[in-house]
Amino acid sequence: MLILYAILILCLLLASIYDVRIKKIPNWLSLALMVSGLIGNYFAIKGLSLGDSSGGIITGLLLMLPGYVFGSMGAGDVKLMAAIGSVVGFTQIVDVVIYSYLLMFVLAVLFVIIKGDLIRLLRRYQMLLYGLFSGIASYQKPDSSEAAGQRVPLAPTIALATCYVLYPKICNLGFMVTLCRF
Repeated sequence: MLILYAILILCLLLASIYDVRIKKIPNWLSLALMVSGLIGNYFAIKGLSLGDSSGGIITGLLLMLPGYVFGSMGAGDVKLMAAIGSVVGFTQIVDVVIYSYLLMFVLAVLFVIIKGDLIRLLRRYQMLLYGLFSGIASYQKPDSSEAAGQRVPLAPTIALATCYVLYPKICNLGFMVTLCRF
């Protein structure tokens, strides 16, 4: 399992670097992680079952798909989460997705604040709420010049959330024992 977690962390690091630099997560990286997760869990002594690994893929994909459909994340982020699901399985992928969404929200708010577009964003949502209550719902999509209209690399938040969820499990396997005792 340690080797599988090391592969996972290495792939997450590479995905984060690619996402920050070129704003894309390569398909080969997600596919390699997914295949490693399925095969590694199948042959590991304390690994997950093939069903649990496959369930993690499907759950990760389905929980992240709405973000892609509504345009708040790219397809690479969805595929990366599905690949993570192959390693951590059905039970832990839900935690990874929840913590990822929380970190993404914090990152997006910080990004909007740093770019100085918070007031424009709040006005847009004020108009949306007013329209909903008055029966004339309308939403203005943000311009590409606004912070809300720009793409923010999400692979680093996915990596942080995954490491946060896996930290206790890695400590129980004896990896990084000195770090875990603090």
